[in-house]
Amino acid sequence: MKKPTLLAAALALAASGAQGQEITWRVDFLEISGRTHGFSWDNEPPPPFERTTLSGLVRGEDRNDDGWIDESELSELRFGNDGFTGNYVNCETTGDAYNYCALLAFRFAPDSPLGPVFEMSSQWEQRGDGMRERFARVETGKEYRFEYYRELYGSYYWTEDTTLQVTQISAVPEPGHGLMLAAGLATLLGARCRRPVSSRRA
Repeated sequence: MKKPTLLAAALALAASGAQGQEITWRVDFLEISGRTHGFSWDNEPPPPFERTTLSGLVRGEDRNDDGWIDESELSELRFGNDGFTGNYVNCETTGDAYNYCALLAFRFAPDSPLGPVFEMSSQWEQRGDGMRERFARVETGKEYRFEYYRELYGSYYWTEDTTLQVTQISAVPEPGHGLMLAAGLATLLGARCRRPVSSRRA
């Protein structure tokens, strides 16, 4: 391969590495009023509502640099503690009459001038072993519920004391790193091309 071709490949590789600026955030809604309880054959009353935290994970890239991550810019979205729903970007249900998942609305701004914004509306329903119906519904700002049929129930509600906390948990690659990589590769390739070819011994 000729030197210009090698240099072009090095620059392309560096540019592709610099463009991949996907970031991962953890979102926590503090001071949610909620409870989780199991099914009782004796009709025992469920436990009282308590203040708790609901958490989620967002992974995406702000491709248009508007400060918002919308559904088209997501690669991963998880929310809640129901234990059976997965990535809302790539739902793990089959999509038949008994297995349904939909992200109805989503927008996320980790650094809005008025504070972070996370809004999500979704529905996830499926049937597992023994035709047990399970579901989870999320509408941030209002409620989050999940149910394992005759096993476990969760009900959580936003209150006037609920606050949103967003924490970035992955680093943002700096644009200069791609240029430094390209320069380093170009230098190595240039040195290799200038190296004299040693003659073989008979």
